[in-house]
Amino acid sequence: MIEEQFVYDNQEEAEMGQINALHLTESAVAAVQRKIKTGPSLEECEECGEPIPEARRLAITGCTTCILCQTRLERRV
Repeated sequence: MIEEQFVYDNQEEAEMGQINALHLTESAVAAVQRKIKTGPSLEECEECGEPIPEARRLAITGCTTCILCQTRLERRV
């Protein structure tokens, strides 16, 4: 009986690993699709006009807002 439980736990863990890998793959595909659809990042935030840091512009292709404004926009939703 203990062996059966051990096998079940391993199968469940393997299935969860596959689900997590699939989710990560879907997220990566979605990120690439967003990058393809968007143009280059803006240098200034379209909400407040402040400069968008270069690290953010490089990390998020097509970003149009600074971190603070993006956070505010996401909280409104």
